[in-house]
Amino acid sequence: KDGTPLNQAVTLACGCSDEAVFGDVQIVDAYGGYHTACLKSCTLQHYRSFLRDLYYDLKRYNTIGYFRQFMSSIVKFPTSCAMCTTGDLGPILHGDALMGWKHRASVAPGLASVPIGDLPFPFAHVDVASENIAPASGACPNWTAGETSRITTSSRKLDVTGFFIVACRHGFIWACSDVRTPGEQLVYPVKLLKAAVQRIGVPEEAVTFVYDVACKLGNKVTSKLAVPVFHAYGHESKCRLNNSIRVVSGTGITDGEICERIFSFLRPFGRILKEMRIDRRTRLVSHIINMYHLRLNPDAWIKSRQKLLEKKDQLVIQHVNEINRLQPRHGIHQYRLLLRKAKKLALEMNQLRSLNGNQYSIATLRDTTSEAYSRLDRHVSRRFPIPVQLLVIEVYILSIRSTEERRRVNAEQSSLMTKTESVCDFPEYFSESSSSFSGVSDSEDE
Repeated sequence: KDGTPLNQAVTLACGCSDEAVFGDVQIVDAYGGYHTACLKSCTLQHYRSFLRDLYYDLKRYNTIGYFRQFMSSIVKFPTSCAMCTTGDLGPILHGDALMGWKHRASVAPGLASVPIGDLPFPFAHVDVASENIAPASGACPNWTAGETSRITTSSRKLDVTGFFIVACRHGFIWACSDVRTPGEQLVYPVKLLKAAVQRIGVPEEAVTFVYDVACKLGNKVTSKLAVPVFHAYGHESKCRLNNSIRVVSGTGITDGEICERIFSFLRPFGRILKEMRIDRRTRLVSHIINMYHLRLNPDAWIKSRQKLLEKKDQLVIQHVNEINRLQPRHGIHQYRLLLRKAKKLALEMNQLRSLNGNQYSIATLRDTTSEAYSRLDRHVSRRFPIPVQLLVIEVYILSIRSTEERRRVNAEQSSLMTKTESVCDFPEYFSESSSSFSGVSDSEDE
């Protein structure tokens, strides 16, 4: 308030030296986001009370606000992903809404929203009132997301009902916005996807967009659409065969669930964001996302994908050994014949599933007494039994997916090596030892 430089103001407020204040206030700032968590250990009771009192003292004079401003001036927060420039492959973007981030309308009702020009990165403006996007005709009816929801009594008390993000498969959030409608409507993925591709600098046609109800977008976007692995099980069989990320070309072995991993980091902040003034809430959300971006580890991401590819290679070897046990090898000519017949059988299986609307399991198809076995047996004349051909289909698909993933990982690694600018000037504060979160998972296989 009296024009004192930031470092002196923080030193006076905390009563410690310049050297110690940075780490100490950073700990308190991190605690400010997690102070609502329950520390069950009795030995930490006194320490928790001390931190709570210290947090309120620092908040009373806006010391934490000055510290965040100080951090913004000395730390270069990343504004782009170092691995999204993959040449002709095109980025894979994921969209989803975190409905746990709400805001009470009674808090500062005179300030309904932040001006468009004042929105910090990665926020993007979504004009809900100007456009109402209806679900595509023939979309899967199993999901209510993307449709106009009823206005309930509880939703009238809220001016923000959720938080929508569009992130790449590496975990970087390219665009986000508050959800100001009673439900998750399609205007959010459509508008935020356009904002994300504009920031990346690629045409929308080159992007693969993964969304829980991608079947409802239809021709509303020009990008290639896909449904995440685990959400695909809630769709109809016909929709699954057309839109599952496992059947969309160019996606490799991406599971499409990166938004859920990001939400596991963002969700604990929901309680403190509900009662904040909307402009301060927006700035704090931007600060949280920027700090999350600093925790991303591109090298750990590359290593995790390489480890996952090794697991897929072992699975292919396991299937090949099982094929050899079921059917003795008859030479390279017979193997090529088997592969051609397996491809034909795969097409026939897709046609049967889409016509019948049922989902067959591998066990059913291997049972010679089942109806499905008889129907497929009439379609393909061969000397190899169906169990052998089904295993060849699995090997064939795994090989294609692994090849796509290797191309993408190699392109991402090259993009990372050519990225010369640093995203953080304080690596000692954001090292691997200080954070176990890298935005990746070692168990992404279906």
